[in-house]
Amino acid sequence: MKTHAAILFLLTFLLLPCAAQANTLALTNMRGPLFEDVDRSLAHARELSADVLAPTSYNRAMSYYQRAEAKLTRAGSIESIRKNLQRAEDYFLKASAAAEVAQAAFETTIRARNDAHSADALNYATRSWDAAELNFSEATRRMEQGSIKYAQRYAEKAELGYREAELEAIKVNYLSETKTLLKQADELRADKYAPVSFARASELLRIAETELNSNRYDTDRPRSLALDAKHNARHAIYVSRLTRKLRARATSLEAILLDWETALRELGAVLDQPIYFDEGEDQAVAQLLAAMRSVIAQQDQALQELEDNRAQVRALNAELASLHERLGGENETIAKLSELLDKQKRHRQRFASLESMFAENQASVMRKGGDVIIRMIGLNFDSGDAALKPQHDALLKILEDAISTFPESKVVVEGHTDAFGSDAQNLQLSQARADSVVYYLLNNMPISPANLSSIGYGESRPAANNETAAGRTRNRRIDVVIYPSW
Repeated sequence: MKTHAAILFLLTFLLLPCAAQANTLALTNMRGPLFEDVDRSLAHARELSADVLAPTSYNRAMSYYQRAEAKLTRAGSIESIRKNLQRAEDYFLKASAAAEVAQAAFETTIRARNDAHSADALNYATRSWDAAELNFSEATRRMEQGSIKYAQRYAEKAELGYREAELEAIKVNYLSETKTLLKQADELRADKYAPVSFARASELLRIAETELNSNRYDTDRPRSLALDAKHNARHAIYVSRLTRKLRARATSLEAILLDWETALRELGAVLDQPIYFDEGEDQAVAQLLAAMRSVIAQQDQALQELEDNRAQVRALNAELASLHERLGGENETIAKLSELLDKQKRHRQRFASLESMFAENQASVMRKGGDVIIRMIGLNFDSGDAALKPQHDALLKILEDAISTFPESKVVVEGHTDAFGSDAQNLQLSQARADSVVYYLLNNMPISPANLSSIGYGESRPAANNETAAGRTRNRRIDVVIYPSW
């Protein structure tokens, strides 16, 4: 009997931690559903700067929010977690409402605060900034209490303080530093070696000082003038030093031009645009501008498509809600629509998880319709070779994990080459490289051969411009296409 009791005690001792661990894991998995509404309220409060404009309510909300997180971490009761989250949400909503009122009531004070912040008053006029912050904090506190009269008084004091801090910061950050830079430029004989930049900096500084002294509360233009003066002074120093190096034969005009051309070529490589300087910089700059405008147009189109997709999702949600209301939630169609939306949500979550797996220099992850494309940037082969290298193992292991997030899905490994070499050779080489990746995956992860295949496209599907070295490198690639099974 004693033996049975001892065994029972031992089993209880061993199983209790497992049960506790399972309970903790279950609660952790429930964080999304539990915190979803309050996280949305928190994000909205932050968008309204409620931490600054309604600090009392916001801080109370954060206190309850943090208590809920602590209880979740310690596997506390669901009821207790929900109570804290409900209180947190109530205070976040209250803070958001108060912040909206404060934005209207303290409009000019907030503008003055933003201007002082832009002038870096926190660093260059610390005492004045701190004093203004104290007054503004008191103004927001009084506003939350409903004491509008005193709130306005403190807001007016804060506004004067912010304007004083801004003016002080501009003088220290821009004017004083520009004077120091101009003195340095003068010592380098900038009036001789960089007369245009030196004269421009001096004149801009003079105008900025005049405007600051004549209208101390309209600082936008003098701040801009002072910043331009600062940059021109630095440019005068740069040109003076460069000219002195040329005169001392420490460099040559060609070397300087080549440095600039290299920098522009690097920019062209990022934009997938070959840059040439056969007749100077005009043509190169025109090419860069055209490439940039093209990128911006593509980005605008992508944003428009994203907004269209969001509109479709909103319409689907509205339709689902309407069906639910009309049919009382008992119709099979509603269940199917709800299931479809849940699947789409899971798919988006998987995609987000997939993106986070790879470093920027390892792979890029894209979506094409419902399919997922993993572009293996870090999987580089030797010229004319299809053999994988030991240094590829870490990246391929991440690829295994990525594919595993879409179980039972069809996976196609695509091989691509640049345009150098014959079409037939490139086609054969791209197929061999794709096959190498397939063989690796079959030997290292549990995937059915029926779900994994390879294809070589040679040079027929370029991802970049083959006229640049950077473009050709991007074209020599492996793409892994996942067709998720819904």
